[in-house]
Amino acid sequence: MTVDEFCKWIESSGFKDGARLPSVRKVAASLHASTFTIFQAYKRLVEQGKIYGEHGNGYFWGQKPEIVVDASEHETERLERLLLEDWKSGKISVDSTLPSIKDLCLVYRTTSGSMSRTLEMLRERGVLDRKGRGRYYFKNTRSSASNLKEILLIMRCNPNGDFNGLGERELTFMQKVYAEARRNKLKVKALGYYEKEGLFLDAAGNRVRLEDCGEYFGAVVSTMLVFNISKLFALLACTRFPISVWWEHPLYDIPRALKKEKRYAFFNLAFGDFPGRAVGRFLKEKGMERVAFISPYHMSMWSRDRLKGLKKVGLDVIEATDASHASHFDFMQEKGAYELFSRILLKLVKEIPPVDAWVVSNDRVGVELLSLVEQGKLKRPPYMVSFDNSNDSYRNRLDSFEFSLDALAEQSVFHLISPGVTLYKKDDFRELSGHVVEK
Repeated sequence: MTVDEFCKWIESSGFKDGARLPSVRKVAASLHASTFTIFQAYKRLVEQGKIYGEHGNGYFWGQKPEIVVDASEHETERLERLLLEDWKSGKISVDSTLPSIKDLCLVYRTTSGSMSRTLEMLRERGVLDRKGRGRYYFKNTRSSASNLKEILLIMRCNPNGDFNGLGERELTFMQKVYAEARRNKLKVKALGYYEKEGLFLDAAGNRVRLEDCGEYFGAVVSTMLVFNISKLFALLACTRFPISVWWEHPLYDIPRALKKEKRYAFFNLAFGDFPGRAVGRFLKEKGMERVAFISPYHMSMWSRDRLKGLKKVGLDVIEATDASHASHFDFMQEKGAYELFSRILLKLVKEIPPVDAWVVSNDRVGVELLSLVEQGKLKRPPYMVSFDNSNDSYRNRLDSFEFSLDALAEQSVFHLISPGVTLYKKDDFRELSGHVVEK
């Protein structure tokens, strides 16, 4: 393919203003062209004013929005909001300096004066610091570098203190916490929480009293599949160190009193409508407007939140949901669970009219639907996207939304070192985002 042929092809593709164009490498691979040819084509389209490029962010269709020159309070609010969004997604790392002001201006399309005012405002708030005329960095309020200190990592366990029942996401999170702690010269002691007896157990299955753990630097606590939250936090009340909580429950269940305590930080991955909004924006960028949302777990708040997020971005959503179960764990408690799961899914998708895409509530649903396609019980959908980005999504080449476990681990450990140092507003719930991984 020549440069001229590519330019004609992309001009006829119907991209809307502001739409992100495929990367040079991706286009070259799909069209069997050289990356040099595609790069030259993009360069020509930029010169013609038909597309524009952003440093480190790719190419976009249409005219580049003008840089805001008004260094008003409104502009600093906008910049702070964008910085927070990148903090949520993990694009901004807590353990490295921020890019230069010049580079930040390119990324956020602003002037150096506005960016400098925003960064100085965050420094006055105690979030950022700066040495001389060097770059800004996130302030550490508790030094861990002088000698190796230890933090607790508390996850659910079985009666022996083992973590055999942990899911894929929990184990990945555990690994990332260990890695993040090591980068910060912290040692990790893992404790299992056996909810039935309200006990904390070490690797040998021995009971550990939190009252005897006063020397620890802090704790990272997972609430995944912990059902009696009040009981857990009553046990944590005897501690005095900072605590980072991976919150896997509806947002309204967070104890109000603890939200106001500086030593607690609650982080959310699955709940809230932001995953649905992110997937919805991803679909709209691909020109998809009418979708079906398929969920056999619609008793759960997280399923309803994801549907709400899809609707919030303006998609026309066909609802194919069943509210008799809240999770795969619910299904597994019933006799003939697999057959029931498949039967409900077939019933849900049977009446779906023609749509641009199927959005399924998680990877388990997507994998089972693909299995039904292979068995000849179901026609292949036009396109399918899911949530969780599990190993199974890679095995089945299922596009899926990846929750930012890197940001969760990084910010959880950072809170123990620097409690209260964050881009989040005071008492805000610390909602983390992610992105769709295309397979």
